[in-house]
Amino acid sequence: MPTLLPILLTTVLAPAAAFAAQYTVWASVIFSRTGERTPEVLGYIPTTLTSYGAQQVYNSGAFYRDRYVSSTGSADVLINAPLHGLSANNVDSMQLYVAALDEQYCVASAQAFVQGLYPPFTLNSTAASILDPTSILANNTYIESPLQGYQYSQVHAAGALDPDFPYLGGSLDCPAFNDAATQYAGTSDFSATESLSRQIYQDVGSQTLTGVLDETAWDYYNAYAIYDYLNYQNAHNKTVAALFSQNANINTSYPVLDMLRWYADEQQYAQLGNLTAKNNYTGSDQPLPDGLTGSISTIAGNLLAAKMLAQLQVAIQTGGAYYTLSVLFGDFEPLLSLFALSGLPAVNPNFYGLPDFGSTAVFEVFSYTNDSMDTSFPSSSDLWVRFYFRNGTGANDDASGNFQSYSLFGRGPDQLDMTWDEFQTAMYGIMLGDIGTWCTQCGAENIFCAAWNSSDTATGSSDASSVSTTRKHELKPAIAGVIGAVVALAVAGILFAALMLIGGVRFHRVEKHKKHDMGGFKGSQKLASDRDLTIPKGGAVVGASVERSPESPISPIGHERVGSWELKQEQLERPNIADTQGMRLPSFEEDRVDPFRDPVRADERV
Repeated sequence: MPTLLPILLTTVLAPAAAFAAQYTVWASVIFSRTGERTPEVLGYIPTTLTSYGAQQVYNSGAFYRDRYVSSTGSADVLINAPLHGLSANNVDSMQLYVAALDEQYCVASAQAFVQGLYPPFTLNSTAASILDPTSILANNTYIESPLQGYQYSQVHAAGALDPDFPYLGGSLDCPAFNDAATQYAGTSDFSATESLSRQIYQDVGSQTLTGVLDETAWDYYNAYAIYDYLNYQNAHNKTVAALFSQNANINTSYPVLDMLRWYADEQQYAQLGNLTAKNNYTGSDQPLPDGLTGSISTIAGNLLAAKMLAQLQVAIQTGGAYYTLSVLFGDFEPLLSLFALSGLPAVNPNFYGLPDFGSTAVFEVFSYTNDSMDTSFPSSSDLWVRFYFRNGTGANDDASGNFQSYSLFGRGPDQLDMTWDEFQTAMYGIMLGDIGTWCTQCGAENIFCAAWNSSDTATGSSDASSVSTTRKHELKPAIAGVIGAVVALAVAGILFAALMLIGGVRFHRVEKHKKHDMGGFKGSQKLASDRDLTIPKGGAVVGASVERSPESPISPIGHERVGSWELKQEQLERPNIADTQGMRLPSFEEDRVDPFRDPVRADERV
């Protein structure tokens, strides 16, 4: 009997080791939180990726290079799992899909990640003619890219005017989400935590927040904004770091930054992970349509689930020809909502908390193969899906076990793997792939929501009974005006065409002497839409940032979009590109003269 246990263990573990050695990845989609960025409570400066943050996501990219590209397979799939067919040295835009929110710290994070995934690479002149003929000139000279072969990956950036924007930031520009998040402040849970934490915020605020936030804003209502700011200060400000290490004059026996993070975790999960939150903003009785799991609180995760599934479906439907690896970049909100939707907090309570900067959530599609099997893309019936999470960046090899797989959707801890069909079915139960539904659920005013907003009945009231239904099928004035203008132009066009065909009416250009206006740096070429270069006092603020003053309490909604290039038309007039192209002509076409005609001949008539 003493020898029976080793025999049983050998029998049980041997197949598992064999399976691990045959783990072959065919497609992968990654959602990454950005690297460290400047805190958003400082509304007078743009929120940008820091050098430390760039290193974080660069290290993350290097980790996935080791996993997917440089490895040759290993018995430990937590370390090595080569992605079949993925280009080893140079970026292939057909294989690699990269997308990010159109914010500086998101796009820059994507660029830094790809630097780690595909570092600078230079072919020798002999191989270049075969592998990269674009690097060879006609005189047989070999030219490498700048920065010793730096690679330029395509990054799909989605701003507030882009219909892809909600898939990476579904809680942004969403008035209904903001309304639901604000309602959390009226719950008994909020009141209990606010009372418990009041003294800590006062102690911390008096030493670190004076001149940054008004004293009335030092409370749990602003938990995330305060933690975001002080976490940054702890990393970059020697005085603040020393204060927190000593817990001086702060009424807590726990590390103060840990306490602030705990409160921020609780606040953000309450706002982003509530599966049954009521949508009072639009008066929706059901949390989400079609029986989907989730609510207006989790809408960012519902949209992210749709995007991640779609990327994998493209890879599988094309047999790995497109988007073998997809990497998406945004902030923590979609991740936290996705955790709640997939049941991860029940598996590990750490998923109730904020993911660190540079954290990645991964869905890998794989199959069990061996060297004797066909290496062509398997059929969907042979595919499996496994979820991994990596909190922060850490060491590249993650020897501490930071890169871990977890079971999803209420499955047992030993059920890490799902068949492709099971995975699709589970994702269909939480994903919201229809932008129109996002627009109506959010009561959003984004320009691409115009078609759905024509029947939007939201008034913004917290009382669902006050939502107006009398104008449900009426067009909004702006849309009706556009339609009327188009109809009027069409009628006018028909009348002019009839006059030209029947009445012989013709039009000709009347030449005018040009007026030479030397005003502005463009001189006579200056258009009405052009503006002289002007530097505002204090310098220009670039990009989208949260605009707040120390006198104003902060929204409890984390980092809410307040302004961007797209939304500040009243401050900055942007030229209409179509109009400008129509007005500006090449110099030899100023008078509509064809430069290739015969020379001008004298026209002598009596």
